[in-house]
Amino acid sequence: MKVLYRQNGRTMIRFDIGEEFPGALAEWCKGEDINSAAILCGIGMLKNTEIGRYDGESYNREKVPGPSEVLSLQGNVSLKEGEPFVHLHVSLADDELNARGGHLFFGTVAMTVELVMLELGTDLVRLPSGGDFWQLDTGG
Repeated sequence: MKVLYRQNGRTMIRFDIGEEFPGALAEWCKGEDINSAAILCGIGMLKNTEIGRYDGESYNREKVPGPSEVLSLQGNVSLKEGEPFVHLHVSLADDELNARGGHLFFGTVAMTVELVMLELGTDLVRLPSGGDFWQLDTGG
């Protein structure tokens, strides 16, 4: 992982081959004491990815062995049970250019992941809201 730019709450980060994602981002946020951010955009390539869709009670998960091109990546960072939690949605394309997407649970960087995030000036938290869903709220 390399921070390419960080100024005035705006950050551009590159993740490298073999890094676990978004776990590496959550660890970096923890080390930098970042409790809230908007992940504005991201591109790259992931493999061994798990995505899912929430049906109102639980997540339906699907493994995508990949590698898959990351067409779009966005989300946020908040605190969940006191630790940085990265909530991302992703659109992926396979080698035949078929696209699929959903909540990103995890993946391994296959080539690179490049993202831009904006740190926010307030703490955001995840609160239990029934089932597997944790609702985003303010810390106060």
